[in-house]
Amino acid sequence: MIVEKFLSWIETAPVDRRAEATSALARAYLYSPLDEAEKTAAETALTILLDDPAPIVREALAQALKQSPYAPRPVILSLAQDIDAVAVPVIVSSPVLLDSELVDMVADRGLLIQCAVASRPSVSPALCAAMAEVADSQACCIMLENPGAQIAVFSLRRLAERFGQMPSVRNMLLSLDGLPIDIRQMLIVQLGDALQQLSLVQSFVSSERRTSLVKDACDKATVDLASCCAHGDELEALVEHLRLSGQLTADLLIRSLCMGNVSMFVKALVSLTDLSEKRVQACVADPSEALVQTLCKKAGISERVAPVILSALVVYRELVSTIEGDMPRSRFGRMMVERILSDYNDFAEDELDDLLALLRRFATQIARDDARSLSMRMKQVTAA
Repeated sequence: MIVEKFLSWIETAPVDRRAEATSALARAYLYSPLDEAEKTAAETALTILLDDPAPIVREALAQALKQSPYAPRPVILSLAQDIDAVAVPVIVSSPVLLDSELVDMVADRGLLIQCAVASRPSVSPALCAAMAEVADSQACCIMLENPGAQIAVFSLRRLAERFGQMPSVRNMLLSLDGLPIDIRQMLIVQLGDALQQLSLVQSFVSSERRTSLVKDACDKATVDLASCCAHGDELEALVEHLRLSGQLTADLLIRSLCMGNVSMFVKALVSLTDLSEKRVQACVADPSEALVQTLCKKAGISERVAPVILSALVVYRELVSTIEGDMPRSRFGRMMVERILSDYNDFAEDELDDLLALLRRFATQIARDDARSLSMRMKQVTAA
């Protein structure tokens, strides 16, 4: 009887009073001790209120029901399909909504609804995967900031593929603790691609020069990243990613050796040749011209590169056995590349040799890194 009077009253009541009464009725439905008949009548009244022409009334209904697991499902689903001002509170908070329903909303609705889904207290791995696949970058940023979002690694990888060139998403991904190293390397490449597209860079640097500069920068960052690997599995994952993406080139391997990163070289040869790691390590520990030539052939590396690799392995073994104490990585790399370059100069065919040019470029870059490192250490000593 009370509900019937309520429905009769709302036909002529002013909007603000209808909104107040709607909120009161919703709270009564959720929290008052109603019998079955009263509960059914109240739910019918709530359903009728979905047709109220004033958005403020439907907003009041959404606010009252949004957090309750006992809210009537048909009402919640209808509110979620309403205009954004009505739908957002329900989509953000309602535990009644299913993942499948939320996935459909992400795919079919606009940015505001996607942001609402990304803001939910708990976002399941499946829902995160849907967001990573189709949602706007702004919504994905909200998801990345949400501590309740359970984002699987494959979804992080998809985000990097879709938005790696966007600074906002890229920086948020890189700030994540435990971000897999292959995704970090992917973002390095994406950053390089983004730099190439800058109008200022295109205005002053030729296309060929841009490509060379970006590749050098990405290769250097990749080798630096490999040096930071906490364990062998992480380095193996990075190397496999580089192989599958076509980045595991002779240039990269030579750079890793020049920086003394023999572990990366070993993992790369294992990946490229399918030889056991023990066998590759044995070849590296006691290199010979024949062994290195064989490894290069199995790995699909040009035989022209073999002398550089052999020189690098020999120089590495000699330096490791003679250097005492900790040496800055930049200084070790400088000594490595200078010795390798000296060896290669003896049998380079001419000054147009591309490997010779590559080594000289590495030598210049590593010398500058070493100078910067020395300057920084001197400043630290002065400050202390």
